[in-house]
Amino acid sequence: MNRLAATLLAIAASTAAALSAPPRFALVKVTDIYRGLPSTTVFQQNIQQQREDIMKNERAEEFRKSLATLQDLQNQLQDKNAKRDDAANRKLAQEFEIKRQEAQTLQQEFENYRNEQNKLINIRIVTEMRKSLDQIVALSQKIAKEKGYDGVFDSSGETNTSVPFILYSKSAPDISEDVKALIKDSTPAPAPAPTPTPAKP
Repeated sequence: MNRLAATLLAIAASTAAALSAPPRFALVKVTDIYRGLPSTTVFQQNIQQQREDIMKNERAEEFRKSLATLQDLQNQLQDKNAKRDDAANRKLAQEFEIKRQEAQTLQQEFENYRNEQNKLINIRIVTEMRKSLDQIVALSQKIAKEKGYDGVFDSSGETNTSVPFILYSKSAPDISEDVKALIKDSTPAPAPAPTPTPAKP
């Protein structure tokens, strides 16, 4: 009976100590980790190339050519030194109006194409960002559980009023470097370049 009482007393004491212990929190800089990921850099370069490709599309090229033709016709109409009769001026004005309407049509076609492509790009951005952020969150949770933290807060996060989420922190440990190390370890190494086959004599 005394042994049982002692055991119960020990359990109660340890439980009370655990309950009275202050919670342990850690911080992680999610934004900094995301920006520093090699995959983020590669993806941003890829997105930039896609945006540049939109401006190189044949629709854009046709629109630019149309604008150049339109500008040339306008310059001819505004040339006060040009020696043209009324019939020639009317013909030039009619040609300008036709080209102006063509330019408007080409502009609309290009803008529709650009808007559609930008929507697709934005979907890719959100999807890829979500994948990276999910990985950062999962690894942060893993480290926090292993080290016995009660919670982890994103010290780079902001509220919807652009105020930092963490206003003050005295001594909460930052596990950002631990998360970076895990990401680096989990990232597959690039495949070695193929060895060129020597030419036969």
